[in-house]
Parts: sequence; structure tokens; C-alpha cells
Amino acid sequence: MTRKHHFLVSYILNDQPQSTEVESEAETLSIDQARFHIAALHTAEKPADITDVQVTRILHPKAPGSTPGHYQQP
Repeated sequence: MTRKHHFLVSYILNDQPQSTEVESEAETLSIDQARFHIAALHTAEKPADITDVQVTRILHPKAPGSTPGHYQQP
């Protein structure tokens, strides 16, 4: 079984801070790879509108179903 690595990708899109989690088999995620993932999420946006991309490795990802109840949709 291949171990998955998790990364938090933070960025600015149209002057609004955003973030997403990326799962990868690689131990590292470059800024360019992160930009590729962000562009795939926001296909209607111009790549130039995505700025300040930062990648942080998540050492202890959340367990599925561990989101506190007040953050879950009914």
C-alpha cells in the first residue's frame, strides 16, 4: 500500500484568501504542482488571478468523520 501525504495549499484568488488540501503519493509538493491543482479547482478563473501560493505539509491529517458537529451540514 502506498502512503499518501497531505498538504495544505494556501493562496489568494481575486484578493480573497483561500486554501485547499491536496493528497499526493509524493513526499513533497512544489509550488508549480500546487498551482496546477488550484487551477483545476478554479477553471473559470485566469491563472494570473491566483497569487501568493504556499504549501505546508500536514503531518497529522484529520481522521474521516472527525469534524466537530457544529461544522457539519445537517
